[in-house]
Amino acid sequence: MRIHTLVSLLGLSVIAGAIIFPPDSLYQEYTPRKARCSEHVMVFMALTVMLFVRVAYVFRYRIDSDEPQHLHVVWGWVHGLLQYRDVFDNHSPLFHLLCTPLFAALGERSDVLLPMRLAMIPLYGLTLWSLYTIGRVLFSPRVGLWAAVLAGFFPPFFLCSVEFRPDNLWTALWLLTLAVLIGGRLTWARSFTVGVLLGTALGVSMKTTLLLAVLSSAVLAAVLLPVPSGGRTSLAQCGPHVVAALSGLLVVPLAVTLFFIIAGAWTPFFYGIVQHNLVPGLGHWKHPEERLMLPATLPFLWWGVQVIRHRAPNAGVGIRRAVIFLSTELYIWALLSFWPLLPREHYLPFYPLAILFLTPAILAVPRWVTTRRGHLLPARSLPEVAVPALIAVLLVTWLWETEPLWADGTAEQTSLLVEVLRLTQPGDYIMDVKGETIFRQRPFPYVLEVITKERILRGMIADNIPEYLVATHTCVAVLDNDQFPPWGRAFLQENYLPVGRLRVIGRLLLPPASDNGIPTLPFDVQIPTRYAIVAERGKAAGWLDGTVYEGARFLAAGHHEFRPSSEAGRFALVWAQAVERGFSPFPLRSESP
Repeated sequence: MRIHTLVSLLGLSVIAGAIIFPPDSLYQEYTPRKARCSEHVMVFMALTVMLFVRVAYVFRYRIDSDEPQHLHVVWGWVHGLLQYRDVFDNHSPLFHLLCTPLFAALGERSDVLLPMRLAMIPLYGLTLWSLYTIGRVLFSPRVGLWAAVLAGFFPPFFLCSVEFRPDNLWTALWLLTLAVLIGGRLTWARSFTVGVLLGTALGVSMKTTLLLAVLSSAVLAAVLLPVPSGGRTSLAQCGPHVVAALSGLLVVPLAVTLFFIIAGAWTPFFYGIVQHNLVPGLGHWKHPEERLMLPATLPFLWWGVQVIRHRAPNAGVGIRRAVIFLSTELYIWALLSFWPLLPREHYLPFYPLAILFLTPAILAVPRWVTTRRGHLLPARSLPEVAVPALIAVLLVTWLWETEPLWADGTAEQTSLLVEVLRLTQPGDYIMDVKGETIFRQRPFPYVLEVITKERILRGMIADNIPEYLVATHTCVAVLDNDQFPPWGRAFLQENYLPVGRLRVIGRLLLPPASDNGIPTLPFDVQIPTRYAIVAERGKAAGWLDGTVYEGARFLAAGHHEFRPSSEAGRFALVWAQAVERGFSPFPLRSESP
């Protein structure tokens, strides 16, 4: 099932659950102390298993291409390179800045992504704790506990949050914001704190603008709705709290913006986080009919809110439930309707809250079955923990079926970094796609992701990778990849030679003609640097540009010739540093069929 279909079905399920929302009496706390203790032990065991499984997936789950991209930006901060100006990025900077001390402590190591992933676990814990707090306030501690368990094991949320990405911090801040918002009487201090948290989230991701819009809409709708007693909250009473929240909201964004202005990087900063990401007709913007999804759901959302409000134990809880429900549903339907690109990490703030609103119905099933169908049960009643425990087991099974632990998905990226560190030195450039080589500067300033490729296709960004490769004397590139634009890809294919998991400047030497029976191997050099000639069998010997070849030498850009003195199979021109560090194009090629 496609992730977008799954999210849509989950969103619809939450709306349906709201409309048929169970009475509080069906999912409230246990009254017997023994039963309550047993359930708490079960929840504790589930959370313990979750932690161990989470750590296991850190070391086994496949590495997404976004992870080294973000870590490359962190590497840039550690080495004094300013984000946006010296290292291109199209995300807000706060997450990368906060990760800089840990990366600096770890140093350049091939498995660096794994401990950086471990650092995501506290954010995962904060997210689940905030979810528990929201569930406790809206419903009961029991609902909060089971919501944390079920959301924590939900595979799309679990797997995406394993990865090293800003969205983990962004999601934790969002749920913490909601927990603070509904956690007590609304005061100016609480409103200011909510604003600061949202401003911090904005410093982590610009997608916070959508969260701000839906939260404002949800609060406004909840305030304007008449309460069961017939009264209504005055908008004038909300004025001071709005001012306090806006004041807090501006703190972090203004501080970040001021930092880049003082650093003289306002233009690249603004381009990176705003201009680069705005491309008319990008992705889902090409399909205007999808914008009808949000308007089509609004009547059902209104219906669901009315049911939630009227079934709440009091007006305060009803308003809180309405705000969280509307924020969750408006976010997902606005995202599906209006956001141009929908990578799976955009859904992280939605999953926990959606599962929270389904949890009361899940916990209500045993008592409902006992009340309505108890005569069909072998025992007098269905155990209260049976349904949530069964669903937790099914979620773990789904998780292991989707991504089995015995498959190591981290080995390829780790092996690539082993060769990066072995082949290059700190001053070398490497041409990669999105920063997957992490520890070296990229000659082409833009990462080759969806938006950049669209801009290149439209001529908004020039496909001038060859010029950058020559200007920076880039001698190393990753293997051939269809993510490279046509002109840059052709240049790389023609002038770089695979030597393992990387390519280096060089080429196979092929004879177009012979002179008196002695083959002449002409070739052109695009990047002036030290080169060596290697033979497929034995040591290369002959004449390079009319002089005896005795080892690596500097070659200027232009035309050159090599005339071997003996047959040794094929010959290749290779970047001398690669040869000196044990790399060769022939072992890899000789293994191919």
